[in-house]
Amino acid sequence: MLCALVMFLGLIIAPTSAYPTGKVVEVTEVDFDAQVAKGPTLVDVYADWCGHCRQLAPVWEELAKELEGEVYVVKVNGPKCRSLQQRLHVKAYPSILYLRDGEMRSYDAAQRTVQALAAFARKGWRRTKPVPFYMAPNNWYGRSVGWVYKIPAIAREAHGNLRKAGWGDVSIIFATLAVPVAAGMFAIFVADVWVVRTTRAQGAAARRRDDARRLLREQQEALERMNRVHAD
Repeated sequence: MLCALVMFLGLIIAPTSAYPTGKVVEVTEVDFDAQVAKGPTLVDVYADWCGHCRQLAPVWEELAKELEGEVYVVKVNGPKCRSLQQRLHVKAYPSILYLRDGEMRSYDAAQRTVQALAAFARKGWRRTKPVPFYMAPNNWYGRSVGWVYKIPAIAREAHGNLRKAGWGDVSIIFATLAVPVAAGMFAIFVADVWVVRTTRAQGAAARRRDDARRLLREQQEALERMNRVHAD
């Protein structure tokens, strides 16, 4: 039922267009995994009130142009995306992370120029040790954990989209509850059909076995009678 609810909420969220190259892409909990799956991604986790983050902002825009066609340049508003910030294990702003091939690396150098960051995104990341497997958000384990974090964000965005479409709170609650109920009823129907068919098939097989045994027994009895007649 939980999976059905997530699927329903995902369907009513407005689809996003393809991210343009050469531009910074801002992501949230909802579309982070889809973005990272596209290829090598450099992430800036920032806060609006952070002075260092404001200084990095124009550099980040230039970096996106520099890495056009090579690396996706992404930013995440940490205070607004708390669950995603937790997945990325961010403790300070700004935090610069490089995600590629199921691994995550942190950029800890003091230089935050376009040249230094571009060098790190292109080849420098190879000299940096990745975080432990269980901390990376872009491998199978991290994506699985991400679904737990993603559900509240999907629900919030779906609720906002439905409100914009003119739905009332009562209608939204009814629709949200109707999906798992309908999914549960469908699952019960499928299980019932499967059980009935299985039971019928087993019954037919048992009857065929009984008929075969009865026929064999009748043949044996007939053969025994013939043997007795010949013996007499």
